Amino acid sequence: MATYARVCLLIYLFSLSPLALTVGQGMPEASADEGKAHASHPSQSSISDSTQPTSANPSQVTGTNPSAADQERAKKELEALRQKPEEFRTLVTGVQVFLGRFGYGVGPYHGTLDQQTKNALKAYQEHIGLEATGDIDYATLKSLTEDDQVLNRVIPYLPPYAIKAGDWQNVVEVQGSWMLKEGNTDDVLETSRILCSKVLGRCIDSTASLVNSTVPTMRAHTDIYEIKEWNEHQIVSHPYEGEPCAVSILRIFQKPVMVTRFVSTHSNPSTCRKVKPADHQYVLDDGPKIYQSLKAQKAKAIQEILQVKHEE
Repeated sequence: MATYARVCLLIYLFSLSPLALTVGQGMPEASADEGKAHASHPSQSSISDSTQPTSANPSQVTGTNPSAADQERAKKELEALRQKPEEFRTLVTGVQVFLGRFGYGVGPYHGTLDQQTKNALKAYQEHIGLEATGDIDYATLKSLTEDDQVLNRVIPYLPPYAIKAGDWQNVVEVQGSWMLKEGNTDDVLETSRILCSKVLGRCIDSTASLVNSTVPTMRAHTDIYEIKEWNEHQIVSHPYEGEPCAVSILRIFQKPVMVTRFVSTHSNPSTCRKVKPADHQYVLDDGPKIYQSLKAQKAKAIQEILQVKHEE
């Protein structure tokens, strides 16, 4: 297990090293490591069904591809690594571990780029639409790492949607999980419990987040929205700048009850210079429904990864 962890770490660090300058594009620099896209195949990276969940913070989502300069840098780093036999052997072992896990018939994992490993690499490269060279390159390492992350993706059971609005004129309480209406990724899952008090003039949003990066991480935070309007039809907050490089407005409708969050990202010359201005609308929805969607999404992605056409 220690060996597996070591080779996976090395292949992951190498495959991401040229992305250091680009992975943060479209998000605040402080959270650049939170929004890495998780899928290498079209069926994994784009979900058009509006029932699919996504990050409740668009500043954490990125679809950035490495530039030509970054790829050239990666090529040079790989060539330098080839001159260090022990490190390159560890990298090759990591490649073999991933290929074996995906069903390409590689093993034992000895760290030698032999003909069996080259044939497996060719089959994998053909399967994902890369040039079938049978050699290790940046694009192949990146895809292997992302596919392994898909297989390791954590699917939590999210709590059900619930609402207490019997005393609408005074107190409203709702809970659920956030979905982007145009949903396309599950890299960050967020479940919120929102309590609005007319006397206090505030809505308190307590949120638990699961960030599905290299190591899945749980986070908790509380946002306080000042209420701008509270009438018999809806509750609307003032714009809230609780997220880096973004402004949010919370809205709760009474009949039928629906909770939305409108988020507008913005850029500036300092910390948010890499953020692309955009508007997104999120809806608080039922956790079990999202859970079932995620299970189906992961099953489909795994099926794509493990569809192997390998000639002996």
